[in-house]
Amino acid sequence: MSVVDLSKLYQVDDDGRLFISPVIRDWSILDAHGIDTVIDLEGGLDECIPTVPGQCLYVYFPIYDEDLPNLRRLEAVAAMGAHLVQGGHRVLSHCGMGFNRSALVAGRILHRLGMPGPDVVTRLRERRAGALFNEVFAEHLLGLR
Repeated sequence: MSVVDLSKLYQVDDDGRLFISPVIRDWSILDAHGIDTVIDLEGGLDECIPTVPGQCLYVYFPIYDEDLPNLRRLEAVAAMGAHLVQGGHRVLSHCGMGFNRSALVAGRILHRLGMPGPDVVTRLRERRAGALFNEVFAEHLLGLR
């Protein structure tokens, strides 16, 4: 069994504003990267997220690593993430292991920012080895034009 570095962030855009990662256990890693928005896709709320007003936008959108989630909600979260990235915020999409759910949402954000689906999948797999082994998620992103 391989050991996963649970403190690793993977930058998936070129401007250093969009990241994916496995589970968060220590906010200081995010703080060091200036991340002020977290999209949490795993079950259970992150206990380390700051509760100081205005410090962090925390979006809790737990989804299964199986079939696609509700597409309207997925699109809404992606639109919000893209809007924040365009406004200079740094956004983290994270799930338990940082391979599928986080990549799905980050991929939808990259698409909203203008990247075609096939390029999204290539980018995510280059930036996070092993990403998108969930073929349902990969095929969904590949189909985005």
